[in-house]
Amino acid sequence: MKKIFVATSSFAKISNDPIDLLDKNLYKVSYNTLLRKLNERELIDFAKNADAIIAGTEKYSIKVFEKLNKLKVISRIGVGVDNIDLKASKTYGIKIYITHTTPAPAVAELTLGLLIDVARKISSNYSNIIIGKWNKQMGVLLSNKTLGIIGLGTVGKELVKLAKGFNFKLLAFDKYYDEDFAKRHNISYCDLNTLLNNADIISIHLNLSSETDQLINEKQISKMKKNSILLNTSRGEIVDEKALYNALKDEEILGAGLDVFKNEPYFGPLKELKNVILTPHVGSYAKEIRIQMEMEAVENVIRGLNEL
Repeated sequence: MKKIFVATSSFAKISNDPIDLLDKNLYKVSYNTLLRKLNERELIDFAKNADAIIAGTEKYSIKVFEKLNKLKVISRIGVGVDNIDLKASKTYGIKIYITHTTPAPAVAELTLGLLIDVARKISSNYSNIIIGKWNKQMGVLLSNKTLGIIGLGTVGKELVKLAKGFNFKLLAFDKYYDEDFAKRHNISYCDLNTLLNNADIISIHLNLSSETDQLINEKQISKMKKNSILLNTSRGEIVDEKALYNALKDEEILGAGLDVFKNEPYFGPLKELKNVILTPHVGSYAKEIRIQMEMEAVENVIRGLNEL
């Protein structure tokens, strides 16, 4: 009997269909009982006898592959594989699959929600009412501001389409230019410094790599406008959290909305600030999207194991 380990912490919370499909194929399935992102040691311990893993964003390094000598298939829920050492996986003969159901609509909607919340202080005003304070906090308008998108890929483009009604002036920083999309949506490509200097809202949509790790650091944050808002729904490591904390605490920027963190679960000092909105990595957590992604991940496991 093939053994499957489900590493992602929220598998099949919306629908039992993915579990039913695994059971139908007579797999022995075990789950991440810690209900959070696993570190390497925990991953090795949980998956030591697994033939396949349904993966989230936990790290798959050569150290992990060395210990998981039965592993043949990793089925990633999502499109990003920056958490997987692909060279090492090839060396150890491990097949890597991704889901092609894009979470972009869900991530873009959450990004827009974080932006509106930060700008109009929705959560902060709500929290005051809950504790018995009728204390009106002033927000800022978003209409006609400049939105700078760092990483104009699938999610960034979805955000552009969603945000049309705000009449944003659009700037984009990306290694690859999509001139047709930029022309249709009146987007100006520019370098990172120009974007940071001119954008009122900065939204990050990048994969993690050696180039993007700590891309938004103290030096880059210092270039942002005093009334600017920073959003990150991609990878936590891209933003220097300590530098961001200092900038928010000293009110060097207006606010921030974060769905991702370097270490998750996150309980660090950013939660003490009133000008930041934090969510627990729920960008793809829209029911319709999540069910499709999980079903596809299971189908990839079945395909991968059947082809051995």
